[in-house]
Amino acid sequence: MTMKETAAHRPPMRGVDAEEWRVKHGLTIGLACELLGMQRAAWTKMMLDSSAPMEDMAVCILLTLYNDYPETMPIGRVVDITEFMRELGYKPEDPSDKKEFAILMGREPASTYRWVHNGNISKPIERIVAATMRLEEKSGRGSRKQQLKQIAEKVATINRISDPFERATWRIGDRPNDKPAE
Repeated sequence: MTMKETAAHRPPMRGVDAEEWRVKHGLTIGLACELLGMQRAAWTKMMLDSSAPMEDMAVCILLTLYNDYPETMPIGRVVDITEFMRELGYKPEDPSDKKEFAILMGREPASTYRWVHNGNISKPIERIVAATMRLEEKSGRGSRKQQLKQIAEKVATINRISDPFERATWRIGDRPNDKPAE
């Protein structure tokens, strides 16, 4: 049977096919949209009725290309937030590690629960993960985790936020020493 004959026996490509591809490759919705050249709003619309046939044939061609030839996806590494947490020495199932990791990433602790359980990671977080993985662990600079923590502490100091790691929040005003940036 030729490729064309095989394809003729398949149902039309649907949003659910795109979601299965995204999950299979461990992609965030944002990265899946980027790889398929879609706006996030278009993805959301497609997922509202994921059993409906896809309308954009260019997206169908890309999805087929990426499914048949995964090496054509223009990414070096998929962001796996739980694996990244482990690489930094955190335990994704430990609530205190989740809190500290969220602060390390510039977010509130509830964010880590979303990242670990839903895989919903924003673009800035994806970029922090990618940038951190490119940090070199040179003597004197410490581990990636230590370097990232120093950066977070620097940001807190610049923005006059008292120790976000101790308080487990980036919110200003939870303590008398917190002052908005002038």
